[in-house]
Amino acid sequence: MTAAVVLLNQTAESSRARSRATSSVARAAYAFATTRANANRTKRRRRGETFVRDLRAIEIARGAGNGAHKRARAFASGAALRASGEYGALALPLGSSTRVAARNNAVNAIEFDRDGANATIGTNGGAIEVFAVNALRETRGEVYAPKTRVWTDRYIEALTWNHARDAIMTVSDSSNEVIAYRADAREVGARARRGEAAPASAVLRRFVASAREREGSGFGLHDLVRDPKDPHAIIASASHGQVFMWDERVAGDKHRGELSSHVKSSLSSLVVSDDGHTVIGGEGERGDLIIWDIRKQSAKAGSTFGMLGAKMERYDVIAQLSISKLLQKTALAEAVKIQNAGVHWIGCDPADSRRLGYHLANGWSGVIDLMKPCVTHAHCPPAPWLEVDQPTNAVINDVERSALSVPICDLRRRRACWLPDGTAFAVGLGVKPGVRVLDFAATPKSRQWVHGLTVADLDREPEERYASGIPTMFIETSTKIFTVAAHPCHRGEIIAGGESSLSLLGYVATSNRS
Repeated sequence: MTAAVVLLNQTAESSRARSRATSSVARAAYAFATTRANANRTKRRRRGETFVRDLRAIEIARGAGNGAHKRARAFASGAALRASGEYGALALPLGSSTRVAARNNAVNAIEFDRDGANATIGTNGGAIEVFAVNALRETRGEVYAPKTRVWTDRYIEALTWNHARDAIMTVSDSSNEVIAYRADAREVGARARRGEAAPASAVLRRFVASAREREGSGFGLHDLVRDPKDPHAIIASASHGQVFMWDERVAGDKHRGELSSHVKSSLSSLVVSDDGHTVIGGEGERGDLIIWDIRKQSAKAGSTFGMLGAKMERYDVIAQLSISKLLQKTALAEAVKIQNAGVHWIGCDPADSRRLGYHLANGWSGVIDLMKPCVTHAHCPPAPWLEVDQPTNAVINDVERSALSVPICDLRRRRACWLPDGTAFAVGLGVKPGVRVLDFAATPKSRQWVHGLTVADLDREPEERYASGIPTMFIETSTKIFTVAAHPCHRGEIIAGGESSLSLLGYVATSNRS
């Protein structure tokens, strides 16, 4: 009996010891977790206070009230991107030649990764750079630290990654080649003056658009997109109303397909439908939309391409729409003189590919319903050259000073973007700092809706219909903006490219899609 009692006592004591040890470990783990959480909370609070203090100083210098301070504090406390504004601006290296001056070295193209982790940019100074979005967000643009940097001798008009994600393909309006640059190194090529060839090690492959009868008259490529249904296909628009297609898997550099038209001017912007069947090009002078169906080949015999002697595919235009003529069918034609204006950008609504957004050279933006077809939305600001301080800009405009009140370099192409839910549209002003976010929701309650309205309806809008629409949002920036791209995953965040700068913008995330 005594031995049994002793054994029981020892067992109980051992159990109590294990319990005390477990409790001790649990308390230590809890203390460690609490300490770490408090430290992280302190870091976030300090970072937020620094952000608020810096922004507050800026707002005080600008004479702003307490509203901006409250919005900044809301952002710093965790209500991320609920307030619109520029919360970071990254200065990029300037061009090294006199032709690419500081105010001319603009960001022309921006592309996000599929998950939005990185942003790739191309400038007219010939730079291709990849930035981690988190790094830009955390440093607010104070640290220039690209993950990849490639220096080229080309004006980068548009870019996209290839299917294998090991090369960045680019086009230039001064060349008939799609050049794929390697992206597997921290830095490729040397920072050279424009006109000097990039090192051979920087170029992975070249794709040539052969149009010999037109190459002598300024033949070049303007936009570059991927086929959503064929990851190996790349499509580029050219200077004379043509579109070319290549297949990365085919040996040789010659294009495998050609989309021809009777248009003699450049196709400045290009889109491909989600099903990969329809290609739409935006004409850069008169504002026409050229439409092809790549399921219907032309009767013209194609030449051979590639090592296997495959026949080149040729396609003819199936439809051509004039944006100005569509606008003339709206009530705007009774109050505003509508003229032809070149297309700067077109893009399909990410939620409805039947809705095509457009931005024109005269500053107008809107939406076209491709099924009707008709213009459903329109935003008609003054022409860009009327929105700036004319006397000041006339002094620095050395080309046609009497005709234009804004430098020619500021009238470069502006690339807009849809917000991820398709309810709104963002576009840079180009001629002065700032970005507009426009309400283009697919409902007659949208602030920019014009389909089926009369002039009397438009006159009554501020009292009746605008109350249910979203007012046009203006985001002030530190430099002129030419290219914008909405983050594919984080609603409320835009990356904007300006003059030798990259800005991070926040906007109020709303949704009124019916």
